[in-house]
Amino acid sequence: MKRGENFVAIAYSQDLRIRALELLKTGMSIQQVSRLLNISRPTLYRWIYQLETTGSTAPKKRIPPPQRGKIQDWQKFPEFITLHGDKTQKELAKLWGNVSHHTISRGLIKLGYTRKKKLMVTKNAVKKPDKNLEKK
Repeated sequence: MKRGENFVAIAYSQDLRIRALELLKTGMSIQQVSRLLNISRPTLYRWIYQLETTGSTAPKKRIPPPQRGKIQDWQKFPEFITLHGDKTQKELAKLWGNVSHHTISRGLIKLGYTRKKKLMVTKNAVKKPDKNLEKK
């Protein structure tokens, strides 16, 4: 597996789950079943708990997280930015609706806007030597 690739764990099959739980019902210990089927003990405990609470050993369905919106109307976006130029990116995201402040940031970069820079002044600014004083 290369760096950066997503790894998705694959659920154990339903028949393996049923077989493990049947072995536990016949009197085998959790440790014995764990070694026999090469399944971790915490996994077996989870399956037992799931069977007791839900009545099923089926793996849970994976629901992907909802996707945030994208900026669809690129003609209105520059007008929106000039109208609300004094707002932060989070405030712009709330006003635009269904987008994150990261999406607003990428949109601003795409339009060529940069972040506001603050002039950094040090506490002990370097003083220019006084012209009237000379070093002896």
